[in-house]
Amino acid sequence: MLCQTVTGIATVRALAQSGVEVHACVFRRNDPVRYSRYAVKVPCYDLLDDEPALVRFLIAYAGKFKSRPVVFPTGDAHALLLAKHAAELAPHCRLWQLSHAELGRIVNKDSLYAAAREAGVPTVPGIAAPTFEELLEWSQQNPGPYILKPSYEGVGSCKLRTKNLVVAGREQLLSYVGAHGAQSLVVQRVLRGGDGNIFDCYGLCDRGGRVVTLASHRRIRQHPPDFGATGFGEIPARLPRRDEEILFAATERLFKSVRYHGIFGIEWLRDQATGRFYLIDFNARPFLTIGHLRDCGVNLPLLAYRELTGHSMADTDPRPAVRSKRWIYISKDIESFRVLRHTRRIGTAGWLASVAGCRSFAYCSWDDPMPGVYSLLQILGHAWRFLFQSRKSRRARHSPEAAVVAPTGQP
Repeated sequence: MLCQTVTGIATVRALAQSGVEVHACVFRRNDPVRYSRYAVKVPCYDLLDDEPALVRFLIAYAGKFKSRPVVFPTGDAHALLLAKHAAELAPHCRLWQLSHAELGRIVNKDSLYAAAREAGVPTVPGIAAPTFEELLEWSQQNPGPYILKPSYEGVGSCKLRTKNLVVAGREQLLSYVGAHGAQSLVVQRVLRGGDGNIFDCYGLCDRGGRVVTLASHRRIRQHPPDFGATGFGEIPARLPRRDEEILFAATERLFKSVRYHGIFGIEWLRDQATGRFYLIDFNARPFLTIGHLRDCGVNLPLLAYRELTGHSMADTDPRPAVRSKRWIYISKDIESFRVLRHTRRIGTAGWLASVAGCRSFAYCSWDDPMPGVYSLLQILGHAWRFLFQSRKSRRARHSPEAAVVAPTGQP
C-alpha cells in the first residue's frame, strides 16, 4: 500500500480487518497511519520525490513474498507512477492493468472532459491551459465567477498550489493568468452547486473495463466550503431514485469512452438553477471517503484485492444496499465551520448536532484508536497555538507601547 493520509489508513483498515496481510509504505513522518495497529509500516520518507528509487524499492520489497503482492496507490502521483513503470513492476507485483496513456487521459481534466463530451456526458463550461489570447476570447463568452484548478492533483508544472482557487470576475482571472500563466491549469465557470450539491459515484471496474458495483455519496460540507474535499458527507446520497439512476447511467456511459481498471470515485455537480448534473473530476484510485463507504457495507479495497488475485466478480451486487451513515473529517470540518459560522450559514448548535449524528470518521476507530488520538492531539495543538497567538495579539494591541501618538511637528 502506497499510503497517503486519510485515504491510506482507510484502505489499510479495509483490507487488514478482512484478514489481508498489509504492508504500508509511509512517506511522511506525520502520517497517522504510523500509529495504526494494522499493517506492517514501511518507512519510505526519502522516496516520496525519487521515482526511480521507489520503483527499485518496490521490486526489491516484492521479492520478499512467495507470490506477487497486490500494490495499491492512494494518490494520483503514485497511480501514475505504477502505470508508467508497469512493465518493470508487473513481473513482481499485481497492478491494475491500465497503460500510462490511458490513466493520464482520465486523471488529466482536459482529456477527461473531452472523453466525457464524446460520451455525451455534461461537463462544466471551461478551458484548459489556454493562451492569454484564447482566455480573452473565452471569458468574453463565459461570465464569472471562475474556478481555477490544476489539471490533476500534484502536477508539478502548474503554478497553482491549492486544490481550487475561485476568482470573482474576468478582470481578476486575466490578472492571475497574466501574472502566473496557465500551464497545466483548468479554468471553469462557477455554477450554482456548492455544499450539499456535490455528489460522488463510487465503484470498481474489472480488468475488462466493466463496472462491477456502484454506490452514491453526497458532500454536505466541504473544505474549503463549496469548492473543496468532503469534510462532512453521507452515504447513500439521499437523492430521488430517478436522479441517482441518472448519475449511475452517466457514470457507466463515461466508461464507454474511457477504459479503466480499478477503484474509482467520480465527482458530479448538481446545478441548483436547473437540477442538471455535470462531471467535475475522476479519482482513479481509492478516494478520501473510502472508509466511509466500507462502514456503510461496501468494501471496495477488498473487492479490488479479490479481483486482482483472480477471484470472480460474478456474484458482486452491481447496486449494493448500503447502510445510511454520515462521516466527518473533524479537523477539516472545524475549519469549514469557522468560515460558515462567520457567514451565518450554520450556527454552533446546528454544527454540534450534525457532528453528534456521525457514525463514521476519517481517523477515529474504536478497534484502531491511536491514529484518531494522534489526529485529535494535532487538532488540540492547532487550537492551543491559535488561542495563544490571539491572546498575544490582543495584549499587544492594548499595551502602552502600542498607543499611537499624533505627530506635533516637534523633534
